[in-house]
Amino acid sequence: MKKIFLTLIMVITLSNFFWHQKTFAKLQSTVIAHRGAFDRAPEETMSAFRIAVADKVDYIEMDLRETKDRQLILMHDSTLNRTTNGVGDVHRYTLAQLKRLDAGSKFSPNYTNERIITLNELINQFGAKTKYCIETRKVNQQLVMEKPLLDLLNKKGLIKNNRIMIESFSASSLVKIHKMNPKIPLIQLVELKQPSQITEQHIHNWKKYAIGVGLDSRIVNKTSIDKLKRNHLKIYVYFLPSEKSEQQRVLKLGVDGVFTNYVHYTRSLF
Repeated sequence: MKKIFLTLIMVITLSNFFWHQKTFAKLQSTVIAHRGAFDRAPEETMSAFRIAVADKVDYIEMDLRETKDRQLILMHDSTLNRTTNGVGDVHRYTLAQLKRLDAGSKFSPNYTNERIITLNELINQFGAKTKYCIETRKVNQQLVMEKPLLDLLNKKGLIKNNRIMIESFSASSLVKIHKMNPKIPLIQLVELKQPSQITEQHIHNWKKYAIGVGLDSRIVNKTSIDKLKRNHLKIYVYFLPSEKSEQQRVLKLGVDGVFTNYVHYTRSLF
């Protein structure tokens, strides 16, 4: 009887150990607040980032756009129509003109007169209190935002203090940044439709400048994860349909990070 009792104790102890090990492994997934906490505030506004920082996410994520007068602002779309009361292309407006727009009321009347913000304003607000995942892109098919971006980040001391990760769908943008400072961690975002499209040639090219890749959750499976991890590339996941159920699935597979639209939900999975 005593032997059976001791065996049961050992089984329970081992079960608890492996459960905690699994939970610990899951906790290694980096939580990146996609466009700030935009389930609760207008995307890419100070209010959205303030909530995300208060939630203690690992990174706040933002998209860069360049204004007519070469200022770096935070906005996902190339046009103003969806998120503001303006119309037309962002790059046709000066910063002063954009600052007059309402970037909040389309989300909720509670955010009427929320303003478009610059990257400089965001960094001045939070400094080293958080980490920043910044998406770059071409401007009129030109690589023009990379130098002013790195100049700003260096000035604020965010690169040397390891507060920055840069992502892009533009490989040429990331390659340019890597040449300027090879110590900055870079994530190559990709729009592949099938796991089989992650070829050895792709991997060979990504490894030259990136620490990882950003994948659509729908092509994330054990095969694609194993293939990338064998090649020492991290896996960060973004979501299009069915984000909540997909988050559960990819976190169980052991991805390195998720771009989440629902920070509280993501945290609940841990």
